[in-house]
Amino acid sequence: MSIRTRLTLYFAGLMLALLILVSTVVYFFDEQSQHTMFYSRLQRKAETTAEVYARKNRRLEETDAILLLTQEQQHEAIYDETNTLVYSSGRYAYYPVTAHFLSEIRQNRQVEFSAGNRLGVGVFFERGTDRFVVIVTAEDTFGRERLRALRNNLMLVNLPGLGLVIALAWLFSGRALKPVQHLINEIQQLSTDRLTERLPTGNGQDELAKLSIQFNQLLGRLERTVQQNQAFVTNASHELRTPLTNLLGTLQVSLSYDQRPDRLRATLQSAIEEVQSLISLANNLLLLAELSVEKQAATLTFEPVWPTEPLLDAVQTINRKYPQQPVTIDLPDEEDDRPLRAHADLLTVVLTNLLDNACKYSPTNHPVQVRLRTQSTSVEYVVQDEGIGIPADAIPHLFVSLYRADNARQTHKGNGVGLALVHRIIHLHGGRVQVESIEGKGTTVMVSLPL
Repeated sequence: MSIRTRLTLYFAGLMLALLILVSTVVYFFDEQSQHTMFYSRLQRKAETTAEVYARKNRRLEETDAILLLTQEQQHEAIYDETNTLVYSSGRYAYYPVTAHFLSEIRQNRQVEFSAGNRLGVGVFFERGTDRFVVIVTAEDTFGRERLRALRNNLMLVNLPGLGLVIALAWLFSGRALKPVQHLINEIQQLSTDRLTERLPTGNGQDELAKLSIQFNQLLGRLERTVQQNQAFVTNASHELRTPLTNLLGTLQVSLSYDQRPDRLRATLQSAIEEVQSLISLANNLLLLAELSVEKQAATLTFEPVWPTEPLLDAVQTINRKYPQQPVTIDLPDEEDDRPLRAHADLLTVVLTNLLDNACKYSPTNHPVQVRLRTQSTSVEYVVQDEGIGIPADAIPHLFVSLYRADNARQTHKGNGVGLALVHRIIHLHGGRVQVESIEGKGTTVMVSLPL
């Protein structure tokens, strides 16, 4: 069922309920008003009968009775102080009278009652020595006919009114949903080739405008994701093609020309280095892909970790890889060292990648410094080198997968995945990474993690 149909049915149902409610209230109040007026007429009849009866010394003649009987099937009865019926106006049955009922009339001075279709009023008349009860009953035939006509008229009005309401609801829902249909048409025209386009936001205030704004923000994120994926595919294919080409060329040349064991050994060593580079790139890409999947990232277990432990593991790994490159460590006092909730292995990957970059791009025997500081609410790692530095225009792109600055490409091998991996891991820990660098003088990377 379409939204337009549902809106029409909801609106029609609401209006039908409102019409029934209004009709019921009108009928109820009209009925109450009719009864009130009829009881008022019966009261006046009872008072008139009592006045005539008292004035004529407690007797009514036939002509008086004829003049007093003005309502449909009207009946009048008079009871004296001993509850004896002293006057009855006619043949019509009236409300059965008991001593208790007469006592109630004398106590309340006036009582209204009903019996089937008959309405009645009992009035206690007291003047001088005259004390008696007058009971007048009658049928409000005219009132019933009037209420019946009102009920029929309300039904006749409500039926075509409901049809009109349905037609108006259909037109109203169509007009209300017209912007939605326009929005649907705009969305249908979008594709991966037109992600730069945005939906109109109208006045920017109503719900559809807010929906368009949210959808435009989603398009922006999707556009950035597509661009990153395109750049990733381009760079990944380049990074994979180069070592594979080198490996193939090396093995082909070795197969054709290398006859001596020492030259064959050198060729195999070069091939091993290319394979290790491919393995490192593949492992980093797989880890980055796993951490980029929200469901998998949400399954990571964070436990209390002493900040010095992953740092010392990373330094140990770097010392084995770069034995000629000194790494100095500045640790906090023992009483200042506090555990943080983290994934120890991933934190070791972060520090290893940062130290690896610092050593790779620093001249031999130029020390790389790493400092650990514990603040009141955070832990901060600072890795500082005196290497080639990073151009200012490259710093905003450092955390993009497979991106490498021009000076890094020209001087050292690499795959450009390390810093993207660092940024993703620190983001999962709720921390932040900052890079400060001067080309030709060195780079400082600061990692802050919450305690």
